[in-house]
Amino acid sequence: MFKCWLYYFDREQIEDYPIVRNDKTVDQFVSTLRVGVYSTLRTVQKNKIFQFSFHLNRLVESYSLSKNSFHFDINKIRTPLKKIINVFPAEEIRIRIHIPLSEPEKCYIILDELSTPGKFAYKNGVCVNTNNLIRNNPKAKITSFIQKSEEIKKFCKENNLEESLILSPERNLLEGLSSNFFAVQNKQIFTADSEVLSGATRDIILDEARKAKIEINYSPIPYDQIEKIEEAFISSTSRGLLPVIKIDDKQVGDGRPGKITNYLLSRLNERMLIEAESII
Repeated sequence: MFKCWLYYFDREQIEDYPIVRNDKTVDQFVSTLRVGVYSTLRTVQKNKIFQFSFHLNRLVESYSLSKNSFHFDINKIRTPLKKIINVFPAEEIRIRIHIPLSEPEKCYIILDELSTPGKFAYKNGVCVNTNNLIRNNPKAKITSFIQKSEEIKKFCKENNLEESLILSPERNLLEGLSSNFFAVQNKQIFTADSEVLSGATRDIILDEARKAKIEINYSPIPYDQIEKIEEAFISSTSRGLLPVIKIDDKQVGDGRPGKITNYLLSRLNERMLIEAESII
């Protein structure tokens, strides 16, 4: 079961925040809070956080992109975060940081046991579907989008789908509800850029692709080209890199994770250990 704390930037104090409703997921709980910016992080070996500085900076950037001003030092949450992580009973932790747009002095920190797909999913790939949601401010992580996507996430869970990919009005494959999306065609990686949320995991994958001299095309794949895709995968902080073998009713490639996908998965797993940062 997840637990929440409330940190006050202006007072530099942290306190337990009671969860009074019977919310079963962090997303359901966050929907009860005032709309704000958020980021989702994960621990590595319990006492470090993957790309911690990136996530803190993105919180401030999202605040700015939402046309609001954040006047506090975001790094002040490092010390209280380390304290609550030390006492939270889980081997690895998924962390949600939420700062309301109307109350920038408040920071909700929600800890939950990290749950990742099983080994079978990484070895054999997963299935996803598509949706027509619109992310009004694609570069900012705003909680109002979580509320809009809740029903789709519920449908995915009930139908054993790992993710749902957002289609643009032109029916291009943009990104997942909580992930970035990549397709491989003619040995090139295709991924949307200006229309999607940037991700720390995405940046590492693209860096490793460049090092391996894999050509990158920063444009989305059209939906009607799915059957011509050779490989596909999604990425996020919690999942890492996860192969995709089916989109809606359309098989990707030969229905198995491909060579480029498996290579980048291996490289990302190594980088995750290297780029895990001390909390303070």
